[in-house]
Amino acid sequence: MSKMAIVVVCVDDEATILKSLRSQLRRGLGKEYRIEIAESGEEALEIFAEITAQGMEIPLLISDHIMPTMKGDELLIKIHEHYPRTLNILLTGQANMEAVGNAVNHANLYRYITKPWDETDLKLTIKEALRRYQQDQELLEKNLELEKLSASLEQKVKERTMELQHANLELSRLANLDGLTQIANRRRFDEYLLIEWQRHLREQQPLALIMVDIDYFKNYNDHYGHQCGDDCLIQVAKAISLVPKRRTDLVARYGGEEFIIILPNTKIENALLVAESIRKVIFNLAIPHTKSEISDHVTLSLGITSIIPTSEKSPDSLILKADTALYTAKAQGRNRAIAIP
Repeated sequence: MSKMAIVVVCVDDEATILKSLRSQLRRGLGKEYRIEIAESGEEALEIFAEITAQGMEIPLLISDHIMPTMKGDELLIKIHEHYPRTLNILLTGQANMEAVGNAVNHANLYRYITKPWDETDLKLTIKEALRRYQQDQELLEKNLELEKLSASLEQKVKERTMELQHANLELSRLANLDGLTQIANRRRFDEYLLIEWQRHLREQQPLALIMVDIDYFKNYNDHYGHQCGDDCLIQVAKAISLVPKRRTDLVARYGGEEFIIILPNTKIENALLVAESIRKVIFNLAIPHTKSEISDHVTLSLGITSIIPTSEKSPDSLILKADTALYTAKAQGRNRAIAIP
């Protein structure tokens, strides 16, 4: 309990009984208990309001039953409604079981004691009531601690779950990215191509593909070294990825020095325009390539195709056509874009 005085309120309309009751309680309970007295139910309610307004609690109310304006059971019911943790003891000079039953049912009556009471029995009853109140208080505090702990654990679990979700999202992102160029990898390309193929099959819309190859990249690696080769791939990937503008377009590293672009809902002539833009962007970067057989800087060959998917065909047929177009571009001298419908 709190270190403040423990308050017990006694109510009786007879001053002599109140005086006797207070004296007995002071002898039996000790100085740490503050005994408040009231001669009516209304006065008792005022005492409760005043004391609780100070942040104090009243563990125990002892009330006579027969009083002029407000009966004891009526007072106990009101106290229970507003101060449900206070324990109630009813004093009665008559065997009024109706009042006792009313207090039991509606005021959580702790016990009733008949007048005249036995002082020892009264003290024991009050001490036991206060002990129960203290146990209830300790249980309440422990429950509050458990609730706080539970809330803290729930918050930690929530935070940890969010961390795991973010980590999983990051892992998923990394699983779909090429480690060197940081654009989509082959795995992501394969997944996305299948999704778009099935969508375009349902909608009967053209799906375009651009296959890209850096001209004479082996010569570049052999001459400048693999570190410079990696830097070249990164620059090319970044430049290519800036050309397609739509959210649905996908630029991926297909393998080695090859890149591939998916252009949903795109006819072949529009895909060719995108491919030419990519070729010119890389050409204008003017990355030195003294070992190229067609230019003194890095160039690209591109193969383009676009088809409306059918149930008789597969995504592989689209890749095969784009690869054939790329082979044709190389065969015709490289640094060009060739479209095959």
